This record gives sequence, structure tokens and C-alpha cells, in this order.
Amino acid sequence: MAGLDTVTDVSGPINPNNNTRNIVISINKSISLQECIHKRKAINMIAVLGGGISGLAAAHYLKTLGSSSRILLLEASSRLGGWINSVEQDGAVYELGPRTLRAAGNAGANTLALAESLGLREKIISINYSHASTQNRMILVDGKLHKLPNSLKTVFTKCSPFSKPLAMSAVNDLFAKKVVNNDESLFSFASRRFGLEIAKYAIDPLTRGVFAGNACELSVTSLARRLHEVEQQYGSVLVGLLKDRKNAEKPDPLLRKCELVIQARKEKWAVWSLSGGLETFVKVLQEKLVQDGIELKTSTPVKGIKKSSSKLVVQTDEEEIEVNKVVSCLPSRNLSSVIRATSPELSQLLDTIPYATVGVVNLEYKGQVLDEPAFGYLVPSSQPNKVLGVIFDTCTFPQGDRTILTVMMGGYWFKSLFGDTPSSEELLEVATREVKETLKITMKPVHYKVNILRDCIPQYVVGHSETQHNLRKLIQHMKIPLCLAGNSYDGVGVNDAIMSAKRAVL
Repeated sequence: MAGLDTVTDVSGPINPNNNTRNIVISINKSISLQECIHKRKAINMIAVLGGGISGLAAAHYLKTLGSSSRILLLEASSRLGGWINSVEQDGAVYELGPRTLRAAGNAGANTLALAESLGLREKIISINYSHASTQNRMILVDGKLHKLPNSLKTVFTKCSPFSKPLAMSAVNDLFAKKVVNNDESLFSFASRRFGLEIAKYAIDPLTRGVFAGNACELSVTSLARRLHEVEQQYGSVLVGLLKDRKNAEKPDPLLRKCELVIQARKEKWAVWSLSGGLETFVKVLQEKLVQDGIELKTSTPVKGIKKSSSKLVVQTDEEEIEVNKVVSCLPSRNLSSVIRATSPELSQLLDTIPYATVGVVNLEYKGQVLDEPAFGYLVPSSQPNKVLGVIFDTCTFPQGDRTILTVMMGGYWFKSLFGDTPSSEELLEVATREVKETLKITMKPVHYKVNILRDCIPQYVVGHSETQHNLRKLIQHMKIPLCLAGNSYDGVGVNDAIMSAKRAVL
């Protein structure tokens, strides 16, 4: 475009048909035409990067909490919602990512309050603590399914594969020596305080199911901070929890007034979802953002972020956008690549957060083919199995005369088990063999869906709390108008991501 004349004015009268300006270009030598077209300057603009649930929530809270700034959301892919992805096939709904939301805690209450504000009450499907999918949770050990203790009676009864009642782990905690440290692995902490079997058959499979991760590397201060804190102060987890009750999380008084939160507490909801799948949440939130005048741009990856005085310039393939602030809900590794020119040190810190890839296979069978209703089962890492666990989807949310299962595999071990690019046929074969051998389902599925969710879950390894603290401290020190939100930092669940977005924009 070299050699073109320049422009000084791109304003013009309002077009009454579409409320936009008819562009009038005046020629002179001050600003190039290319710069005018490709560099958007706006007073009081905030850019939200990433259109997953945290990005959508951040844009929503910016608007509803009173920001007068213009809000622009940029998403690299062609759809919004991130890992929340509900797919319909012949009348059935498959969840390719998260499928339920927990109702407990302030983060759970916050999501319920958001759902109520979006008018989603009538679409909610709730599951209480007495439901079979809440009561019956299993682990696979030595080729057999074992129910985990789920009542006071079973806690005091020896249940295989544990060699003694789980209540005995409390005795272990009372006599175990405190090890002074700032952080350690979940496996080490649980084994030290409650015994090896608790770590091996409870904590290990739990971390595989929730984080697709290795309990021997995941951080106790990031994932069970309160347990670690009371142990460090009182020398025992159980004694500490009793003596330190005043410092336990208090219910947010504002959230407690929400009618949906009141209902959930009264009816003892364990988890909930929405008719049509969890993506219904995304679609309704997206519609609300559009109604509120927030600009949503998909298929627009961010290529770079550079500092411009007290502002930031967000670079895409099409334009450069000068903004007052950026709320990044990008995965930390994605943000690392686009912030490198502004701060190599910040980029390097962001790169230290690893991710796990999960293979997900949805299997649909005709009729009710399971012997007993349950949430599903998890597989401890000590077992020679490529599968992390199997979820019994239609036990939680029935879908007529069909059984839908979701088989999760790989995680922290994905590359070592499957290489870089396993075929769909290979993953399907692993999934169908697993349900055949463990659940004795010999029939072929009538439908299936295979997906690889690459780098879908950040791994909060030992030292993660310090990393995320240092990230925010560095941003503050460098006076970069940048806020971090999303599951890379403050919790990997949907509730955590939404709460992270809210806190980032307050």
C-alpha cells in the first residue's frame, strides 16, 4: 500500500437506516489509509480475549457491574463456549466436555445466581445427594468394580479394595508427624496424613477424573489449600478443621439471597445441568451479551499484544485495536505467545503451566444395558489401563430408552499411551473394549462420537500457587493493564472459571 495518499478524517453523518456513519475520507499527509482501516482506536474500550465460559462471563460481569467502557470479545475458533460442547445426534445429547455443575460453595452459588439472572430456572435439571449417581461411585481395581464408601456406616466398615475401614485414616492423621513445607504433591500429602491406600485408591483416581492428572505431581496448596494450611498450623488436618472453623469459607451473604441458591440448598442439590445440555448456558449467555451491545468476534485469533503508553494494542490478522484494558481468558500457553514481545519474563512464567490432553468417546446403546445405576467409575493410575474413567451419562440424566456412556482416556499419560496423533478408530476400539470387559456390554453401540481435547485441562503442579501469584505481581509491577482469568489460574472447573472472571473484572 506504499505510495497511497493519507487521510485525516473517517467520520461522516449518521446513516438513519443502520445507525452507522457514512465514511467520508479527506486526503492529506498525516495518517495512512492502511493505518486508518487496520488500526481501531477507541476511548475506554476493554478487550476480552477468549470466548470460552470464562470470557463470556467476564464480558457479562463487565457490563452488569457498571462498566461504561465499550466491550469487545475476541475468540479464535468459529464457536463460543470453549470446552463446553453439547452435541445432538438423532435425538440424543452428547457432552464432549463438562456435563454437570456443582451447587456447593460460593463458586457454585455464584453460577446459580448467574443462571437465575439469565432466566434459566425452568431449564435446570437438578440431582440431589440421595440420587443413585451421587451415592454410587466406583473405582476399578484388579478388573473388578468397587463401590466407594458413601455413608457413615460404610466409613466404619472395611470395603474392598481398602484393607481397613476408612475411619482408621483419621487415626493415622492424628498420629502422623507434620512436615513443614510451602507445597507438596496431593499424593504425598494424602499418603503422609491418611495412609497409602487413601492416596492410591481415593486421591489418585479422583485427580485423574477431575484433572486428568498425576496426583504425584499436582499441588496440594492449589487443589486442597485449606487442608494443607490447617495441617501446617495445627499439625493435624482433622484437629485443624475443628479448631479453625472460624476461618472456613463463609457463605456470601449476597448470593444467599438468590432464590435459586435458596432452592438448591433446600432441595440438597449435588449437581445440575440444563435441558439440551450444558451448552444451553453458553447460548443463553451469548444472546444476553448481544442484547447488551457487546461485540463478539469469532474466527479472530489474537496475534500479539503490545504496550502503547498506558494502553495496550491487540493485534489480529485484520486490525490493531487500542484498548484501555485487556481481560485475558486465553489458556496461559496461548497468552504466552502473544504477550512475548511485551514481556519475555511474563511469557516465560506463563509457559511453565503444563496441560493434559484427553480422548473422549461417547457411546450410545439401545435400551438400558447397565446392571446398576451409578455415576460411573474411575481407574487408579496403578492399574494397567489406558482409560481414566467411564461416566454413566444417562444414569444421571435419562434420555429415553437408551444408554449413553462417556469414556475418558489419556490425560497426563496421553502421549505415552497413544502417541501424538492416534486415529479415531484406535480410541473407539479402546473405549468399546473397556465397556465390554468391565461392564460386560457386548453389543455394538448404535452411535458414537470420538474427540481428542488437546491441552484441555491445565495441570496445577507443585508450585502453581506461587506461579500464579508471581504472574499477577509481575503484571502489576510492569503496570500492564491486563487481568488474568480462566481455568489456567484459579481452578479448572466451570464454577471456578466463572468466579475467576468475576473477580478479575471487579
